[in-house]
Amino acid sequence: MDLSSWFRRSLSKSSKKSKTSESNQQKQDQEELLLLGVTDQLIDHVKSFTLDTFKNFPLQDNEEPTYDVEAATNSSGNVRQDLSDWQERHAFLVLSKVKELATLRFKLCPRHLKEQQFWRIYFMLVKSHVAE
Repeated sequence: MDLSSWFRRSLSKSSKKSKTSESNQQKQDQEELLLLGVTDQLIDHVKSFTLDTFKNFPLQDNEEPTYDVEAATNSSGNVRQDLSDWQERHAFLVLSKVKELATLRFKLCPRHLKEQQFWRIYFMLVKSHVAE
């Protein structure tokens, strides 16, 4: 076996390993999206939201849960800590997948809605599409 054939085989093997690990990562990412309810149907539903969807949503003042201000500081991905772990991960993934939602959130918070209100409305709107 000469050096050039060994080198070609080595490259071929590493390329196959790279493709396999990349494929496994994509499969794990898809499984996480499905586990957290981030489906194509949900994405289409979320893309239909407008500023008025959030501004005109009937939130009652007595529905406001109390929470610890210290615990509600921003976390990784700029998603609120007052969400459950599942909600926080879901919100992070949806914001990364649906740029329209990220834009709405930027326009609404904090001028028109508090961050907590935004996420409460969001999870009420998508309740029928996701189950925690």
